[in-house]
Amino acid sequence: MKAPPRLADLSALPKLATVPPKIRLRKVEALGVTLIAAVVFLGAVGVIEPEESNGLDLIVRVTIIFVALTAGFRFLGKRELSQMSPFEIVTLLMIAEIVSPSLTAGDESIPGALVGAATLLFLTFIDSVMTYRLKWFQTVSEALPAIVINRGRLVEDALHKDRIRTDEILSEMRKAGIERLDMIKWGVLEPDGRLSFVRYDGEDTGAEEPLVS
Repeated sequence: MKAPPRLADLSALPKLATVPPKIRLRKVEALGVTLIAAVVFLGAVGVIEPEESNGLDLIVRVTIIFVALTAGFRFLGKRELSQMSPFEIVTLLMIAEIVSPSLTAGDESIPGALVGAATLLFLTFIDSVMTYRLKWFQTVSEALPAIVINRGRLVEDALHKDRIRTDEILSEMRKAGIERLDMIKWGVLEPDGRLSFVRYDGEDTGAEEPLVS
C-alpha cells in the first residue's frame, strides 16, 4: 500500500500554470496607497507632528510591533488563525492592551493617530506586495497548505503537527455535506487555517472502511 503523503508533500494536488507576478493597481488603489505613503512620509519628516511623541519614533514603534505580532501569529500555526478558543481570544485582547501604550507612547492626538494608522496600512500593503512578488517572503510569512486526508485516510503526521482533532475534521465534513472519509480524495489544511475538501464525486474508490465515522 502506498504510504500517505507527509506534511509538506503537495505534489498530488492539482496545479495551475505559473503566472509571473506583476503589481498592477487600480487608479483608486494607487491614489489610496499614495496618500497613505504621503502621510507616513510627512510624519517621518515632522510635517505632521503628534503632540506627545515624535512622528518618526511613532512609525518605528508601529513597525516593530507589526513585525513582532505578525511573526508571532505565524509561529503559532495554521489552526490558531481560523479557530480561536476563548482562552486564545482573551490572550489576543490582552496583547492589544499590552502593546497599545508602546505604540503611541501616550500620544492621543489626532496627528498621532493619523500617522500610526497610515503606517499600519502602509505596512499591510508592503506585506501583500512582498508576499506576491517574492517566493521566499511568501514562505516565511505564510504557512504551506498541508494534506490531512489522502484518499479517504487520515494523515496522522499532519494532524499531530498542526494539532487538528478528528472531531474538528468531522465538524468541517458535516458543514461541507460529506458523510464519510472515503468520499474524500484530498482534505487540505489551507494557509488560513481552514479545511477544504476535494471529493471523489461519486466515484467508486474501493476504499477501506473509514477511520472515523
